[in-house]
Amino acid sequence: MIAAILLAVITIFSSCKKKDEPAPPNVLFSFALTDGGGFVSGDVTLKTGEQFKVGITAFAGTGNTLTRFEVIRKIDKPSYVLDSTLNSTSLNFDFLGIANDEVIEENWRFKITQSNGDTLEKTFVVTTEPSMGPIYTYDQRILGAFENANGSSFASSDGTIYDIPDAKVNAAKIDWLYYYGTADFATLASPDDDGAAHVFTDGGTYENPGPNALLNWSPRNATRFITILYTVDWDAIETDTQLFILTQGATETMANSLKPGYFVAFVTANGKRGIIRINAVNAGEAGEIDISVKVQQ
Repeated sequence: MIAAILLAVITIFSSCKKKDEPAPPNVLFSFALTDGGGFVSGDVTLKTGEQFKVGITAFAGTGNTLTRFEVIRKIDKPSYVLDSTLNSTSLNFDFLGIANDEVIEENWRFKITQSNGDTLEKTFVVTTEPSMGPIYTYDQRILGAFENANGSSFASSDGTIYDIPDAKVNAAKIDWLYYYGTADFATLASPDDDGAAHVFTDGGTYENPGPNALLNWSPRNATRFITILYTVDWDAIETDTQLFILTQGATETMANSLKPGYFVAFVTANGKRGIIRINAVNAGEAGEIDISVKVQQ
């Protein structure tokens, strides 16, 4: 009986409505690109291979849902970058694009479709120009593993190799360390890599590190790597133009199982892009690695 009374009260209150209360307005189908704040929303000139960000906001019209979102780039013929099926009344996300690796004008089209078949789109042109910035080249830099007398830490800003005590003092300059592990083998690791922190403990342990241990460095720079799975024309890299392309997708905190002839691209914590060539590896915890490096000035 009490439940029946409560149900009746809820029904009465939920059905009450003032006669002069306006009906909710219709929502119009809309699509916009974020303007300003580092976002691209119109014609733009970028460096070859440069990453750019587009902010997407869309709302389906009343009674509809968004059903498809497409991103298409075109030089001679269209090419899909993204073709996504949707089932929502709104869309709000940031799209990351990469400018062409050639000097060219390229049309970008962003298209949204709702359930009644209506479409809206935004277009702009990305014009690419060569970066042509100068680079540093360091040849035959030899890093020792953690039981080797040679230093294990490298600063790409000037090509200096540091032992662990000096590296701690110069932590702001250090972009990677070298070690040889039983599972990772020859490895270049970012100072903020947890695996490296387990190796460089300065005579202590990860839980109780020594004074110069990697866990005690400040800062622990966040260098990011990607191993290049194809042959790189090393001698052809004379400016930073190719470095923008080679470093796309550099998200790993280390590059392991390195062998002579391998290439590893990197982005430093301060945004400098570069590439490492593995010249030789002397295996073992007391071994060493011989590398060459090209990096933006």
